[in-house]
Amino acid sequence: MRARTAALVAAVVVIVVAGGLAAYLLYPRPAPVVVIGSIAVGPSSFDAYRLDPSLSNVTGLRIDYVAYSLTPSLLDALLGGRVDVAILPSDLAAIALLQSNDTYVIAVDYNLFQAIIVPANSNITSPAQLAGKKVAVPVGTGTYYLFALLMKRLYNLTVSTNESGPGVVTAINVAPGEVIDAVESGSAAAGVVWEPMVSEAVAQYHMRVLAWFSQLWENMTGQPTAPFLVWVATSKVVGNPKLLRALLELHAESAAAWDSNSTLAVEALYKFYGVPPDVGYLVWEHTNSTPTGLCITQQELGELEAVWSALEQAGMIPTTPPASRVITCAALGGRG
Repeated sequence: MRARTAALVAAVVVIVVAGGLAAYLLYPRPAPVVVIGSIAVGPSSFDAYRLDPSLSNVTGLRIDYVAYSLTPSLLDALLGGRVDVAILPSDLAAIALLQSNDTYVIAVDYNLFQAIIVPANSNITSPAQLAGKKVAVPVGTGTYYLFALLMKRLYNLTVSTNESGPGVVTAINVAPGEVIDAVESGSAAAGVVWEPMVSEAVAQYHMRVLAWFSQLWENMTGQPTAPFLVWVATSKVVGNPKLLRALLELHAESAAAWDSNSTLAVEALYKFYGVPPDVGYLVWEHTNSTPTGLCITQQELGELEAVWSALEQAGMIPTTPPASRVITCAALGGRG
């Protein structure tokens, strides 16, 4: 009797295990969800994927996207674990890495695309001529600190919010969306802003670019470019090699689509940011050199560290984040 009971129990166990395995095979676990956040008014190459997810061959991954109205809100969401990946300016990425050991830079996106703009009929032909002038710029941003450092290193001009004089560029603190208005009204002789506002100023408000930050950066450092936007991820992503590689593949595919397809980029800029097609094409021309590699190269790491070093020298961050918090190709190779 005991033998028959034991055999019956064993048979039931086998049936249950087999049934569980069959259910697992027939009904696989849901794909992991990665929450990506960015700024509602700030484009990136990820917009190519947002517009057309079919351009990516990555499977087994679900992306949830969240737009934030302010970069500090996005940074708080990253540090608070409400997003798994944040597409941030390199200055805020440094702050994220310095404030939390749970954050890592995993990809570089747009390169420097800020510019100094002036009215088309302005007699200012060089940034050196901004001495003694007022310039509208979002004070406190990484763009402001880089502008101040570039002016000091290249032209020996001090950028200040409370000083004036022949060797001083007086900064007027305005929101990014108000820079064009300040220049157009004449309250500032020039403005410092980034895309898509740069192209809007040129195409719609009769302004011209006095100098691109990328040009000034090369003059100061000898490096032709530097990253403006980067992808910062939490350990949820970095600690899962399969998930990390899938996300990096998606980024690479989206960046390649953005760089090579102006029609797609212009459509994305119009749909997500209301940028008119003629302006959108100009924006694309200035952003179609996004790195498309699977991972961050040593050269790209050096460029990012150079930006962080510049921000440290300008007084925005206390120190440069350690290179170990940047997932390079070499680091990726050791993660499965």
